[in-house]
Amino acid sequence: MSFSGLMSIGLSGLNAFAKGLEAVSSNIANSQSSGYKRVRTDFSDLIPVGAPSLNQAVGAGVIGTGVSAAARQLVDEQGAILRTNEQTNIAIAGDGFFVVSKDVTPTNDFLFTRAGDFSPDALGNLVNASGLYLQGAQIDASGAASVGSLAGLETVNINRTPAGASAANLGALTGVTVDEDGLVIATYANGETRPLFQIPLALFTNTSGLEEGDSTTFLATTLSGGANLAAARSGRAGAIEDAAVEASTVDIGQEFSTLIQTQRAYSTNARVLSVADELWRTAVETAA
Repeated sequence: MSFSGLMSIGLSGLNAFAKGLEAVSSNIANSQSSGYKRVRTDFSDLIPVGAPSLNQAVGAGVIGTGVSAAARQLVDEQGAILRTNEQTNIAIAGDGFFVVSKDVTPTNDFLFTRAGDFSPDALGNLVNASGLYLQGAQIDASGAASVGSLAGLETVNINRTPAGASAANLGALTGVTVDEDGLVIATYANGETRPLFQIPLALFTNTSGLEEGDSTTFLATTLSGGANLAAARSGRAGAIEDAAVEASTVDIGQEFSTLIQTQRAYSTNARVLSVADELWRTAVETAA
C-alpha cells in the first residue's frame, strides 16, 4: 500500500469516528429533552481497491480504503411515558406525531414532534417549551371535527367558546383534559363539559425518511412521504395520554459506553496517521 493510501484510510477513520462522537454528544445533551429520539451511527467498510466482480470470492491481499459513517435518528423508538401535574401535557403511546407551528396563525409551515409538554399561554393557546403551537381541528356545533388535511388545522386555544354555546351560560373555564382520542374537553363553572378541539396525529409512510428540525421537530421529505392525519386510536395511530410527556429515548449508560469505544477508535486512527507520517519522513530521509 502507498503512503497516500495509508493516510487516506487513517483520515477516513478520523472523519467517521468524529461523526460518531458528534452523535453521542447530541444524545447526551438531549437526554432530558421530551420526545427526543436518539441518534445511532452505523459504520461500514469503503469499497476495497481491486475488489472482485459480482459472485466472485474476495481473494487474499485485497485491502479496503477505509471506513464511512452514517448517522440515523431512530424515530420509531417509543420513549417512556412520564406522568406530570399538567393536564395539557400530552404524550403519544404508539405511532404518530403532533402537528405544531412556529406561529399562532400557521401559514403552511407545519412541523411534527413527539414533544408534548404543552401548556396554555396568556391567551389560552397551547404551546410547548420550544415555543411551538399545537394544531387541532375545531369541534363544530354538531360535535364533529374534520381532521383530514393540514389546511383545516388551527392553533388549539382553550379559551375559545364552544361552537353553538353561550359563554354567559357556561361561566368561567374551570379545567381542561385531553382524552385518549385527542379530544380537548373543557369544564365550566356551571358544571358542563364541552369538547373544543380534536388533536390529530400525523402519520408517515416512511418515518425514517423524516428530516430532523430544530427543537425536537421533524420535517416531511420526499422519502418520508406527506403527512396523513388521523384521529388518535384510529388505524395505526397511537393513543394520547394527558398529564404525561414522552421521555427521551437516550440511555445515558449506553451513551457513555459508546463514547468510550468511539473515542478509543478515534485515537487509534490518529495514531495510524502519526505512524504513516513517521514512515514517510524515514523514507524521505533514507532516499536523501
